[in-house]
Amino acid sequence: MTQMDQKISATTGLPAGAVITDDIRADIESFERNGFIGPIKLYEPEEAAEILRALRVANHDRSHILYDNNMNYDRHFDIPELSRHIMHPTILKYLRGILGSDLLCWRSEWFAKFPGGRGTEWHQVRDYSYTDGNPLIVPTETDWNAYIDLTVWTAFTPATKETACMRFLPGSHKKFYYDEKKSVTTGRNGDYQHTKTDTGFFGYDFSEFKVDPAWDPESANPVDMELQAGECVIFTASCAHASHNNTSERQTRLAISGRYVPTHVRVYPDLSSYNAHGETFDLANYATVLVSGADTYGHNKVRSANNRDQAFSFAPLEEQVPC
Repeated sequence: MTQMDQKISATTGLPAGAVITDDIRADIESFERNGFIGPIKLYEPEEAAEILRALRVANHDRSHILYDNNMNYDRHFDIPELSRHIMHPTILKYLRGILGSDLLCWRSEWFAKFPGGRGTEWHQVRDYSYTDGNPLIVPTETDWNAYIDLTVWTAFTPATKETACMRFLPGSHKKFYYDEKKSVTTGRNGDYQHTKTDTGFFGYDFSEFKVDPAWDPESANPVDMELQAGECVIFTASCAHASHNNTSERQTRLAISGRYVPTHVRVYPDLSSYNAHGETFDLANYATVLVSGADTYGHNKVRSANNRDQAFSFAPLEEQVPC
């Protein structure tokens, strides 16, 4: 086993504070094996459609946006529907079962695939240093034996193989197939519009990060994660993932992701800004959002309300069975 393999295998496993209810215990066990779980139902299709209509209208209002650029990061700070979505009770129940009860949402993102759109290429992320070489999340607990970041990817339109559903390599979170620390030639060089690039990862060529350039992800039995509108998949970004091309003629696939960390993780450590996907992000007004439990570390700025002065609020932890 290489030193790199040892490093990533030490990051898997649940923390002692994970809170698992009986109804999700089998799902959490599946997550430990595979690195992802889904589909998980959050909304009825009609409710998802209603939220989608609100999102499409709100997307055009840039008056309260955190970053006025093309990436649409962190719109939970100006779109009330997303302020509520990142704290959905079902999402928090699963996150508490994997990360523990003290949690921050550190980012939200839009993922749209238009008809004829190219699929997102295979990639695997640990600390998001692929962006410009700087780690964006760093754990501070030296004996932390768990995942430091989880993504909740929610479909608001049907996500099928035809419309570019996500794909995963089961168990790949237990080994590094990509090395974010590598020096690469594509993606980190200057400003560009990620929607107009010809790469498979929004301006980056993630194959440049491969540990073994000859390794073919398609030979590793990928799993297609088809979702109905209102369903989500929860995964660790250290599980290799991708998406199909959108081969449909007139169906746009839209998903929203929320990214979450335990409160001991430092987010954007010592950074006043960062560059990713051709955009610059000024962090002067950035903050995390406490979505569960308490933050006793104080490593990160935490916002209690969005940019419209609407409070972020979550339901208190109910009686649950610790693992």
